[in-house]
Order: sequence, then C-alpha cells, then structure tokens
Amino acid sequence: MKRKYQELLAVLIILFIYLGIFIKPSLIIESGITSINIFKTKLFPSIFPFFVLASLLLELGIATKISNKLNPILKKIFHVEGNSAFIILVSMISGFPSGSKYISLSYKEKSIDKSTANYLLTFTHFANPLFILGTCGIVLNSISLAYKILIIGIISNLILGFILRPKEISTKKNISKKYTTSFLEALPNAINEAIKLLLFMLGSITFFMFLSKLISSFLSLNPFTEVILTGILDMTSGISLVGNLNTSQFFKGLLVLSFITFGSFSVHLQVLNNIKEEDLDYKYFFIGRIIGTAIATLLYISF
Repeated sequence: MKRKYQELLAVLIILFIYLGIFIKPSLIIESGITSINIFKTKLFPSIFPFFVLASLLLELGIATKISNKLNPILKKIFHVEGNSAFIILVSMISGFPSGSKYISLSYKEKSIDKSTANYLLTFTHFANPLFILGTCGIVLNSISLAYKILIIGIISNLILGFILRPKEISTKKNISKKYTTSFLEALPNAINEAIKLLLFMLGSITFFMFLSKLISSFLSLNPFTEVILTGILDMTSGISLVGNLNTSQFFKGLLVLSFITFGSFSVHLQVLNNIKEEDLDYKYFFIGRIIGTAIATLLYISF
C-alpha cells in the first residue's frame, strides 16, 4: 500500500511539471536559468575546492592519519573509531552533502561499520562556512548574524551527535588499504568525484526550483509563503529570497537557520543519492534533521 501511494505521488508530480511546461514554458526556462546562476555564483565557488581537497586527503591516505590522531578524543565524545574522525572533520569544513558521501565511501571501504555509518548520518550535516559567511551574510546584510548561524549550526549538530551516540564504543579499526602515492594521479580522481557530486546538486536544485515556481504561480502565493515553500523544497533558492521579506532581521536569520539545519528536499535527495548504493538507512538522516532543527532553533532564540 505504501508503495502504491509513493507511485501515485510520483505520477502526480510528473504530470504537474508536464502541465507547467506547456502552460508556462517561460517560467520553466526562467527558473532553470535562475538555478544555474545560483549554482555558479554561490555554490560552486564555495564548495568545489573543499570537495576536491577532501577527496585528495582520502586518495593519499592522509584521512586515515587524521582519524588516528583525533580518534582518542572523539572516541570519548561520540563513541566511534575507524574513519569517523575524518568524516566529522571534513563534513564541518566542506559542508553538506559531503558528510553522507564520505560516510558511504568509508563504509564501502570497511573503515566504519553500518551502525556507525547510520549514526554519523544523524549529525554530520554541517553547512559550508564560505556559503554561510558569504551568501547568507549578504542576504541578511549582517556578517555577525551569519557567524551566529554558522556557530549555532556546528554546536547543534555536535549536541545532537552526543545525545544520540551509541552506548557502546565502536571498535572498528582502519583496515589496511593501498592508497595513491602520487598527487598528480590522485588529483584527476578528486576533481572527477567533485564534479559528479556538484552536477547532481545542480540537477536537484533545478528540479525543486521548477516545482516551487510552478506551485507558487498556480496558487498565487504571497511572498512569505513562497519563501517558506521554496526553502523547504530547495534551501539555497529559499535563502536567496529571504532578503526580500519585509520582516525583522532576527526572523530572517531564523528562517535561514531553519532552511540550513533541515536541509530542504533538494539536500535530502542529494544524501539519498550518496547512500543508496551502500544500502544505508535514510531515516537516520531525516530524524537527525528534525531534532537538529529543533535544537538549533532553541539555541538561536536563547542567544
């Protein structure tokens, strides 16, 4: 029965988009151009370098050395070992959906077990620092508020990780693996992996922007409702509209924080794409986003 409802929803969405293409083709083209502009001016410059660097660290075996150094500390806090320290660190530096990508890769290479992989999915959802301080800072017209959002996002995820940590400490060790020793050999692989991930991000952003623009157009939504809908479907597009709202800076910051900590359907789709081949459980990521958003909201209101 559940499968039947999922198929029905998929058919309705597809028919709705087909209808929009024929009735409002200019809107479809406009939203496609907008999504590409958002991608090339806000996402690609801030995310691409970090994805390449993270892949290089893995290819050259440096990630394992980083984990070995940090594991004694993180084992006490989060009860994990293996490549977990590197995954937590790189997800904080690179931003989502890198956490899910490197969780899946580490599980595939058997440097973490399945329970650890599912656990890490709950809280390794950190926003890219350049995106927060650059794009969000400009939208909110306040670098101090952008820093507040960045810090709260990090703290809320760490609190979540501590709350949901396994009772028993994982004893999964890094396995012996042959790493690439040549930087010039590793670099093309790192660039290719980054491009593949970013192209999927562009596709998911474009699809959900199509959907949000069509819904807003057919239902004649007011600006506030349109921002909420857009932010739920695609975080980056929603954040870009927040600056146009006629409301307080405090509330604009809360909206931006909520979009980031929940991640939007676009980001959830990216995570699903990263973990599907390893059969990891998406529900851990989803539950983490609900609880994480609640924790972040409480911290934002309190401070």
